[in-house]
Amino acid sequence: MAGVGLPAKGPVRPADVEVSAMFRKILVPVDGSQSALRAARIAAEIARKFDSQVTLLTVLETADIAAAAAGMAGMVWVDTTAGAALDAAAREVLSAASQAMGLPGDRVRQAVLSGHPADMISEVCRSRTYDLIVMGSRGLSEVGSLFLGSVSDKVSHHAPCPVLIVR
Repeated sequence: MAGVGLPAKGPVRPADVEVSAMFRKILVPVDGSQSALRAARIAAEIARKFDSQVTLLTVLETADIAAAAAGMAGMVWVDTTAGAALDAAAREVLSAASQAMGLPGDRVRQAVLSGHPADMISEVCRSRTYDLIVMGSRGLSEVGSLFLGSVSDKVSHHAPCPVLIVR
């Protein structure tokens, strides 16, 4: 008895399975590291093969935002120049990753969020129903990851979709 969409006889071959819908939406978190740029290039290859839409995401870590706003003697104020500098740096990271991908502009979206990177990546994937996350194995905060666990490790355990970690 043949299943829906499967051939009546014989083994299932890759040509028999509809793969164009496999990775329609790909999330690519980037932080400016070489590992993230390699992941962006690999995500672009996957996007070309499956005609996918790609979203580049950079997350401004909450600790970085607090440090940019911290004042002297424990006083905290909103420093709009520091916030603008962080946002500009995030946009540069996204632009570099987009250029590395070499995909047409209409196939690549860009987003900047703030929060804990692993939590934000998993939440965006869950809320926007991405089919795949492609990310670097080590970001810019390698030393901190030795103590806290890497972002890619946390994402791989909490994301609701497959995660491809690129070295």
